[in-house]
Amino acid sequence: MAEKRSLELILHNEVQELLDNFASVMRVHVVFFGRDGEVLRQGRGEGNCRFCQLVQQRFSVEKCLKLDREKQDLARRTGRCQIYLCHAGLWEAIMPVMPGGELLGYVVFGQIRSSELPDTKFKAAFPARVRKELESSFRSLPHFSADGMDSLAGLMKLLVDYIVRSELITLGGDYLYRAAVRYIEENLTRNITLPETARHLGRSVSSLSHFLQQEGTTFKKLLIEKRLSHAEKLLKAHPEMTIKEAADRSGFGDAYYFSRLYRQYRGRTPGEFRKKP
Repeated sequence: MAEKRSLELILHNEVQELLDNFASVMRVHVVFFGRDGEVLRQGRGEGNCRFCQLVQQRFSVEKCLKLDREKQDLARRTGRCQIYLCHAGLWEAIMPVMPGGELLGYVVFGQIRSSELPDTKFKAAFPARVRKELESSFRSLPHFSADGMDSLAGLMKLLVDYIVRSELITLGGDYLYRAAVRYIEENLTRNITLPETARHLGRSVSSLSHFLQQEGTTFKKLLIEKRLSHAEKLLKAHPEMTIKEAADRSGFGDAYYFSRLYRQYRGRTPGEFRKKP
């Protein structure tokens, strides 16, 4: 299967092998979706099972898609796997892929029956000529209890964690840079480090450091720049604030150190900036 790319996300080839193996061993349907809903990878390259095809031929596919969208949105908002029964009685699950709180996509797995036979009332909605095939195709699917689905979701989480930790998902440059900047800006007053930031973003220290070097900076420089910019905003917005207060609220524990860095990076003192911004 040819590798597909979203605008900001690249899945490495090993992901396909992992999804294929998971789908084969567990006999489930597995799809890796991008953030915007595009199919990036599909376990064993398989589409809908025959049972789902029959259901969607009888009923509008929009009913399935609506429920999927609702659960996808819930997974995004909670950051947790959502397990649910579709209207045809099949288990489905949506696992958000969110290293560092950033949504990269979703792993969806399912087409798993929740009972021995399809619901009698549901089956009665089909013409008599297709009921036998409907039941046969339903029984061919794997059968899991609710507890079994929880265990399966746990295995899938381990797989997703491995994919993220092994950097089989590569963030596009603009996306990764924005994520790094956002994390720094949200933690300016803490003594954050490169290893902590890399861990938050789901990257190794060496890969994040190399990426920032390609962007023409380092973690230390980026952190200092964001702290200096924050201090400038404070000094501009609050004329009554002292330079020491602005330094403290921007992550600089020492006003002298802040002034020295400001002169080094800006070519003037904070007092001169305040007088002539």
